[in-house]
Amino acid sequence: MKVLKFLVLFYAVFVLTFTSAQTRAQTANKEVVHLFTIEELDQNGKSLPLAKDSKELLAYLENAMGVRFEVRRVPWKRAIEYALNDEEALLMGMSKTQERLTKFAFSDPISANGNWLVTRCENSFVFNELEDLRGKVIGVVSGTSAGDEFDQQANLIYKVERDISAGANRLQKLLLGRVDALVWYGVTTDVKAMDEIINRRLENLPLEAKTNKPNRLCVLPKPLSIVTNHFSMKLRDEPNKLLARINLALAKGRKGGQIPK
Repeated sequence: MKVLKFLVLFYAVFVLTFTSAQTRAQTANKEVVHLFTIEELDQNGKSLPLAKDSKELLAYLENAMGVRFEVRRVPWKRAIEYALNDEEALLMGMSKTQERLTKFAFSDPISANGNWLVTRCENSFVFNELEDLRGKVIGVVSGTSAGDEFDQQANLIYKVERDISAGANRLQKLLLGRVDALVWYGVTTDVKAMDEIINRRLENLPLEAKTNKPNRLCVLPKPLSIVTNHFSMKLRDEPNKLLARINLALAKGRKGGQIPK
């Protein structure tokens, strides 16, 4: 009986070891894609993990395409520089602008993104058009775009102050009055949800940045723009085969319900 138990245990360990080795071999043989996306920081300046929906999308694409994504999260301006210097580098989360279309090829849309203005509630203002920003200082993340029209008027109608990284530390700059408003990137329609998310982040800011006022930051009800985000790579003379494979996988996943439409 003891011999039988030993044999069963030995067989189970063997199968587990063999399966694990086989899985590692399959993973090692997969095509590696170097993917860059924007780094977001918490209130302490530490990098936040990739969002759940982004992880799920990449996991689906890895399985559908037979690739392995090697993800690097860096400031967005640096990600763009990497892609311009390496034809094999893939960006995740880039919106289209007229300038970018001269340098990059884009996949089909992977998500939609709202560009919202966030202000201190006591210094809020009405925003309906870019002229309403005249003379103000607007904080943006370096390398990002809030749409062609906004980008074209930067430092003409309003002054733009560029932050190296995205994250909660930008909110502290707004609280201290160094900018009149921030461009914040988030959901497409639910202003109340955006307001709650942003003010929740204030709870973790340093004590010197806090007051007893609740919801001290306000999201203006009209977005600067609503844009779609894409995978993108440096523009080449020939069609981009990797982006074409991504488009096929996206279409199949949406049709089959594995990823949201």
